[in-house]
Amino acid sequence: MSHTSCQGVAMSDSTPQDSPLNPAITGLLASLRMGEPRIHNGIGLWPVFAESSPEPAYITLAEALSLDGFKITEVSEGGSVPSLRVINETPHHVLLFDGEELKGAKQNRILNTTILIASGSSLDVPVSCTEQGRWSYDSAEFSSSGSLAHSGLRKQKSASVAYSLQMNETHASDQGAVWSEIEQLHMAAKSDDNSKTRAMKDAYEGSQRELDEFTRDIPCQDGQCGLLAVIGDRVEGMDLLSLPDAYAKLHRRLVESHAMDFLVRKKGVSRKALDSEAPARFLAEAAKARETVHATPGLGSDHRLRFRWGHGAALRVDETVVHLAVFGGGGLGQGHHPSEPRLHRRRRSHL
Repeated sequence: MSHTSCQGVAMSDSTPQDSPLNPAITGLLASLRMGEPRIHNGIGLWPVFAESSPEPAYITLAEALSLDGFKITEVSEGGSVPSLRVINETPHHVLLFDGEELKGAKQNRILNTTILIASGSSLDVPVSCTEQGRWSYDSAEFSSSGSLAHSGLRKQKSASVAYSLQMNETHASDQGAVWSEIEQLHMAAKSDDNSKTRAMKDAYEGSQRELDEFTRDIPCQDGQCGLLAVIGDRVEGMDLLSLPDAYAKLHRRLVESHAMDFLVRKKGVSRKALDSEAPARFLAEAAKARETVHATPGLGSDHRLRFRWGHGAALRVDETVVHLAVFGGGGLGQGHHPSEPRLHRRRRSHL
């Protein structure tokens, strides 16, 4: 299969110097309230609450795809692996969430970063391939696969995108590492023999019974706007949205993302007892993060965070943090998880 070069979408107007966190992010972190965790098969999932911000208003990708005037296509008839075109002729801003999977057109993709697309605009967005064995049309436009990349893949991809922004101001991922993560997922899910194109969604479909059992135990709560996952004494990650209604529409996918990583890929084994104090310690460290600020394809600015126990990203529009995602490293005080790429390492060439 012949692919075009995986270069990211060009950005501009960035401030790449390392600096303290923007006050909007530190203020958000300080305001968070944690609900009672739900514990399932050794993983703890904490509901997160914060004051919502009505502006900017937006709808989710799943909502937008059901409306006339919104569509996602290849950037041209020939296509380009690392980019897709989004046309939003609706009266709504639309939130594309980091790791959401799109299926169809010439090849399934996941979004490399969270992007807020303004009403009445069109733009090209950076993506990664999640289906190695197909480069031919099966539809003119993309639809939602209903899945979010598993948390381990989102963590790895976020780090490689941060590296790309640091080096050349593009939201490019390490495509080889993405394929490697998906291949490991297929092997763990025992779906490798049933997936002709190595599509990520095939692994999810083969594990749907396990995922359904997990998500039934983790309902979305009224006013919830985020989710924080802990295994043992390690925070795997946290996602937070500015609008509880938007979060509610993504809740199941976020739970499945952690379930897929833990139950399937890691076989649901925690080597340590669940530490109920881990979230507070982790968030205290996250508040000390340093950031670089970059342009984003849509509205707002892209903030990339690095701190003692992890890294993250935030999409800020004016004084509102629309989406905050932070990912944990290794055990407390041990820095990075072994599978997490370091930002200073040499990036693999894209395929």
